[in-house]
Amino acid sequence: MTDTNKIRRTLRRPFETAGFKLLQVLIPLLPRYAVVGLSRGVGRIAWLLPLREKRIGMQNLNAVFGDTKTPNEKRRILTASFSSFCQTMLDVFWFSKNPERRIPKYVHFDADYEPFFQEKAHIYITAHFGGWEVMAQSIALRGADLASIAATVKNRHVDELFRQLREKTGQTIIPQKGALRTMIHRIRNKQTVGFVLDQNTDERDGGIVVDFLGLPMSVSAAPAGLAYRTGTELFFGFCRPEAGGKYLVYSLGSIQPPDFDKTQDADQIALELTQQIQDKISAEIRKYPEFWLWSYKHWRRKDGSAYPAHYPDY
Repeated sequence: MTDTNKIRRTLRRPFETAGFKLLQVLIPLLPRYAVVGLSRGVGRIAWLLPLREKRIGMQNLNAVFGDTKTPNEKRRILTASFSSFCQTMLDVFWFSKNPERRIPKYVHFDADYEPFFQEKAHIYITAHFGGWEVMAQSIALRGADLASIAATVKNRHVDELFRQLREKTGQTIIPQKGALRTMIHRIRNKQTVGFVLDQNTDERDGGIVVDFLGLPMSVSAAPAGLAYRTGTELFFGFCRPEAGGKYLVYSLGSIQPPDFDKTQDADQIALELTQQIQDKISAEIRKYPEFWLWSYKHWRRKDGSAYPAHYPDY
């Protein structure tokens, strides 16, 4: 980072913190329909602006769908994706007020989710899809001992405020750095560890290359490796927005890793499990593309590697 960027970031941080605190006060005061309406309005406005996120989103949509979807279909998906992401972020604030009343009213669990609440360890897998933040808060409110691996926000004041909101109903946030020991401890104590597993992870940080939405992508092998070495079930959960500002939390089932065997190639088994994980996530994104975060740089090129012609080039 250049000195100029450091100065800009330093000057920007007090305004970021003040803005976050203002949202923390104002958003919970809004009626539910206003939060939903505001989110939809932001999605439409975002499409009209020359935002970097719009360019990134269209590159991702073109790479994944090519000519199988029309430009209008891609525009509709990206606009809805902007709205979904905005509602997800606003809901972090909105559900922080009286969560014990608001969450049961607006968040419902499908019957196929009940196995998750059994008293045993789980490695929980989801994506930046729909209301992934309120899903974690809802799971914790129902009594599950959930700890989620999360990247830290660069503004440490905002990061602390955001962590407090996320942990409002009992969820624990674990910073990515140095998380392995904590994860192992939790699994041994029949607790749950959650991963949002649709982001690029450099191979130096434990990433392995698998197919994700038809494109090569380096993702974290930690969930698969941990599952195999501890015999812990991989449980898949998603949260889909519904009419009236409500959410449905549902499961895509689970994967039971093979029994650990020292004579087998652990890295190869982790690779195969990671591919199975990405296949499940990819299928759900293709089914409901409007709820996924398309405006993020999910795919990254690596020097010296060959990529398909339609691979995103941010």
